Amino acid sequence: MPHPHANPEDVSARVQQFLLAQGGHYVSRATEENWKHAAVALELSAHPHLPAGVWVVLPWLAPTPEQLDAWLTHVALGPLPPRVVVVAMDVPTVRAATLQTLAAQHRVELIGISALDQHCYGSRLAPMLQAIFAPEAAASLAATNPLDHLASLGDPRNPEVFFERLRRASPTVAATPWLIGANIALFVVSASLAFTHHQNPAGWLISGFDDETLLTLGANSVQLTVTDGQAWRLLACAFLHASVLHIGMNMYVLKSMGDLAERLFGRAAYIGVYLTSAIGGSLLSLAWTLSTSQNYSVGASGAVFGVMGGMLGFALARRKSVPMQVYRGLLRSAGMFTVINLAFGFSLRVVDNGAHIGGLIAGTLAGVVLSRELPPAPQPSPQRLAVTFAALALALALGYLGVRAMLTGDPR
Repeated sequence: MPHPHANPEDVSARVQQFLLAQGGHYVSRATEENWKHAAVALELSAHPHLPAGVWVVLPWLAPTPEQLDAWLTHVALGPLPPRVVVVAMDVPTVRAATLQTLAAQHRVELIGISALDQHCYGSRLAPMLQAIFAPEAAASLAATNPLDHLASLGDPRNPEVFFERLRRASPTVAATPWLIGANIALFVVSASLAFTHHQNPAGWLISGFDDETLLTLGANSVQLTVTDGQAWRLLACAFLHASVLHIGMNMYVLKSMGDLAERLFGRAAYIGVYLTSAIGGSLLSLAWTLSTSQNYSVGASGAVFGVMGGMLGFALARRKSVPMQVYRGLLRSAGMFTVINLAFGFSLRVVDNGAHIGGLIAGTLAGVVLSRELPPAPQPSPQRLAVTFAALALALALGYLGVRAMLTGDPR
């Protein structure tokens, strides 16, 4: 029996309920305000009876064939070309033969549904969708509330949904354990080398490794990194630590921020932010902290500051993707983290604030350029990431040449 008060929005809602019940999920900006009356895209994975891919459900009062043709031409050029398009109309203004012609031209399954009598037509899939309007189907679909599934995209007003969306998109995080493992591995190497130098283990556990050990393994210094041209030290020094306390503090802070940062950026981009920050911190350390002394610098604190800066850069670049409460929290946390640690650094001469500030600046800039729309929105291609990484590498190389010219007068 037709529903006399049915309209395209009700039909759109029923089709979305059906697709969600079949395991589909939203891949467009569906919100509580627009999910019924806007074109909404859902992706359906492998299914025994339905085409896998993107389905677009479009409520449209009375489209003409020309309007529908123009809309299909437009949507085919978008980031998610549909496999199936379902058009809900108040009355059947486009005939089945016309739908079939347009479907062939645009290589989609095109289904029309009359909201007046809930009749599906135009595609071989029409009989299957017709079944969802049967009275017995209503009860089974009633348990599927599309509003419960909007969390897969994220409600920008709800921080809990935002973080849940991140966890769903990246159930596991591996980059931070890898980075922590690399730092610990080099710490073990440092301890072994210090032991061969006959340094008492109590010494490196408490006061730190001897100078010979750290300089051999890659400590950052003007003489070795700049004058002798050993640029590899810019990165190596960020994985070296002087003592158990030193590495313990840095790894604790990295772990506390790293999982969230990896979920925001994606694994490759997050590692890019970390390495960019490490090298950026080393460069400013040379230009500021080490330029007036004979000391050297080691530690991941520049990279750790950069991870915080990266999240700040992400929030600044993708403000509309981040809930306001989360956005303000990141600004507040970044400000407090920076002020407290810089104040601590200025009070102790052994702390390298040049590395801290350099890492923060480099990380913030890297966070802006490596930020992305959050899943399930289309993600940057590997080619785009490669170009971005190459641009960051070039900027760091130019930074090294600039620091070298400043400290030695040699622009080469």
